[in-house]
Amino acid sequence: MTNRYCRFEVKSNFVSESFGSFSANEHVLDVAGEDITGDHQYIYPQVTSGRVKRNKVTGPKKFSGTIECPVFPREGTSLLYYSLGSITTATNTPLTNLNTHTIKKATTIPFFRTAIGRDQSEHRYVGGIINSTTLDYAPDELLMASFDVVYRRELTLGSLASPTFPDFNANERAFGGVEVGVEFNDVAVTFVESASITWENNVAADAYALGSAYLPAGIVAGLDMSGSMDLRYDSNARYTDFLAGTDIKLELLAAYGATTFQRKVNINCPVVSYDTNKLPTENLERYVQTLDFTPARDANGDPILITVVNTRTNAQMAG
Repeated sequence: MTNRYCRFEVKSNFVSESFGSFSANEHVLDVAGEDITGDHQYIYPQVTSGRVKRNKVTGPKKFSGTIECPVFPREGTSLLYYSLGSITTATNTPLTNLNTHTIKKATTIPFFRTAIGRDQSEHRYVGGIINSTTLDYAPDELLMASFDVVYRRELTLGSLASPTFPDFNANERAFGGVEVGVEFNDVAVTFVESASITWENNVAADAYALGSAYLPAGIVAGLDMSGSMDLRYDSNARYTDFLAGTDIKLELLAAYGATTFQRKVNINCPVVSYDTNKLPTENLERYVQTLDFTPARDANGDPILITVVNTRTNAQMAG
């Protein structure tokens, strides 16, 4: 149980099956877990003789599953870019060794290849596209991300690599505990006990073509977003906001370090609309209010903006 890793890198198109060597901009991720499953979806005709199915027919092959990881300020944040599609980079003046990356939605999202080390061999997948992403946070946990991925195909197994992970115990470690805060309309609040944000690209994972066992294209539809929060109910203000239909700006602010060692990941939903509210009463338990919400577009058409501060260049983040 020592050779477990996840390496990934952008590919130019969905149908390319050449794996080759990783470039200097590859992303090496120490994941919390992954579960990529291949399903051959054979067709087994049922016949009357012999009481058993027989003569399997090759159907469409499907390769999909989840990759879960703490939100590290590098490598893992590139998957956030893969799931939204646009990234721009600016120098973090006056700290010229730091860069600020802004990730937001685009009309298309990148395709990528993935190599997963599983102790005995390296499993290789091509034609990767992220179907959905979920960010979860609670004060006693790390800021976590779960990526639902669809691949076009799995290739022949490769030899295990010996990747070098960033120093996750120092400048590139994950965010958690008191390092993650919440703001409503640019004002810090302390009554949010947990938060979850999900967006879906609605990948056409069943758009197979006649005569081919493999998905022929990575097609995305509308970007759907949703989320929920658990709030400590110590004031009528949040409940009143729900009744009044008030929209807010919601931000999760993750940061640690200072000056050249500063690292940040800020998740900004500029316009959040409350959808449903639940405030159950349980004997001898405090009130915890659960709000479900939908991020809507701001004036620029963006339902979510993610800002990352690290030492990586644009090519290294988007590679």
